[in-house]
Amino acid sequence: MTRARSHDADGPAGWDRERTVAYLLRLLARRDHARAELRERLARKGVERSVADAALGRLEELDLLDDRRVAESVVRARRERKGRHALARDLNRFGVAEELRDEVLAPLDDEDQERAARAVLEAHAWRFGAADRRKAYAKAASFLARRGFPGAPARQALDAFFGDRADPPE
Repeated sequence: MTRARSHDADGPAGWDRERTVAYLLRLLARRDHARAELRERLARKGVERSVADAALGRLEELDLLDDRRVAESVVRARRERKGRHALARDLNRFGVAEELRDEVLAPLDDEDQERAARAVLEAHAWRFGAADRRKAYAKAASFLARRGFPGAPARQALDAFFGDRADPPE
């Protein structure tokens, strides 16, 4: 015999604004969440849209829900190991609006991306120790592409990492 948790026994009808806000506060105590993330969590729980909107609105009034803060935090935490494209994917996954995503990523210029790509290559240099420099270069280029670094900054980082002797792939 399994014992159901008392708050789940009520089903979706048991989700009033107060209970929904309490649930959201527990989630936000762990980390910041974007509005879309929380809306999805509430939908999976079966919370009515009007109740979810009211609860999310209350959190915004209290300045506990801020997509800009989430986006800036994600970019700040990951910018040294991921490129612009990967960061954009991450922000999309969090449900950050396209306009906000582009605005938060705008300060990441090619120079910042090249510097980050070089640091990533240095940290993972052991991966690119193949005797064939062309293969090592191609492997490193693929590595940076998977991490979302744009073309020009990645190529500049690769050239600096491998030096002028590198014979880039055609």
